[in-house]
Amino acid sequence: MIAITIIGLVLITRIIEFILFMKKVSKACHKYDWKYINKHPMCLLDMMKNRKGYYMTNDWSAYNFLYLKGPSPKSMFLSFKKLTIENQYNKQTVDRLKEYEII
Repeated sequence: MIAITIIGLVLITRIIEFILFMKKVSKACHKYDWKYINKHPMCLLDMMKNRKGYYMTNDWSAYNFLYLKGPSPKSMFLSFKKLTIENQYNKQTVDRLKEYEII
């Protein structure tokens, strides 16, 4: 009974951590995209042309390289690593985010 309770608490804690981490990644994506657009104004045209799915087709978008080309949510949730951007993503991705002072 105690073991089931402990496993349940660990699982609930991981779910809460995961939800908060995904919100943090989403905010970082939003910040990165707008800082990138400020530095490269021509990308704003790409964004406006395809408002709903600009992140699907444009490699410069953080949504593209963090969500679509990054690790799957399932692998992040099941990993034993702490949920931080530095631990979950490769060095190139982290350096790309640091370039615009996102993390």
